[in-house]
Amino acid sequence: MLCFSPAFANTESRGHHSDDSNTAKTVPSAAVFQTTEEMMRLTSNSPVGALAYVIEEQALFVKVNSGWQYVLLGSLVTQSAPATSTPAPATPPMPAASLVHIPQISNLVENSPSLGPSLRLAALNEPLSGNMHGVRRADYACYRQARRAGLKGTFKALLTSRIQNLDSTVRYSDRHLPVVNMRGDVLFKSFSDIFDGSGGLMSGSPRIYSFNDKNIMTDSNWPQKLIWHGSRASGERAVDTFCEEWQSSDPTLRGMASSLYSHKLLSQERYTCNNHFAVLCIEATSHTGNRRKRDIRRYNNSGLLDDEDYMYNAEEYQQILNEIFAQPYREI
Repeated sequence: MLCFSPAFANTESRGHHSDDSNTAKTVPSAAVFQTTEEMMRLTSNSPVGALAYVIEEQALFVKVNSGWQYVLLGSLVTQSAPATSTPAPATPPMPAASLVHIPQISNLVENSPSLGPSLRLAALNEPLSGNMHGVRRADYACYRQARRAGLKGTFKALLTSRIQNLDSTVRYSDRHLPVVNMRGDVLFKSFSDIFDGSGGLMSGSPRIYSFNDKNIMTDSNWPQKLIWHGSRASGERAVDTFCEEWQSSDPTLRGMASSLYSHKLLSQERYTCNNHFAVLCIEATSHTGNRRKRDIRRYNNSGLLDDEDYMYNAEEYQQILNEIFAQPYREI
């Protein structure tokens, strides 16, 4: 539902002594949309200067000549959150003794920056319930938040579905590349190492950052230190444990998640779908690789747009992902 309210009262309606030279053009002060797609559909009907708030992204936009532009918001003002009726059980930190005796595993890496091509891993800026409106909507949220953070990579939600295993969320020819966080620290020596049977074991405290640069392990915005994934430790989808294709927050359904306290990306823990956990995004292909330019030429009111500057809608972005995964499965 779209809601408008006047930004300025029309001065002529206040009396008969208004000075016409001081009147300003009145535009709607706010349009509230559930999704970005709804906002984009009404772009041509929205005057320049209008504001729009998208609930799905929790983001504010202003209408400019060439489209919609993000409005940078300040610090979040909150009240103490009320206790939830069905909180997820917190998993206690692993005892120090257990960490000492972890065997040497090939995917354990030191906290050092990556050199050369890599795959970036980030979390969405807010925890989500099992109802993410499907994997495609989650993929698009990864793309939108990456662009908002100034990133040009092709990000995809690290989630399974009935037709997608977790180990296939990255293009085959790039699965040998290291996985790094938003600060360039190596988390895994390769994407494939996540699925070596160890459950995606990470050395030390997990260092996963959101697109707005918050450490989800330490930031209070993620009170439950868990990650949705819906996968077996091998990367194969866990049947019937992905909240009805990530489209349900029904407390009678369950989804597979992983506690960050386990130091594993793929620990096997089932939680009801009404819980709000972190959702991770991974680059489908290396951002340093040469991505084939699209043949479609883009225009807006300011003229021709470069492919890298164009903001794709959900359907166009899905087409890009389809093109990436349609490439031959061979090492380059």
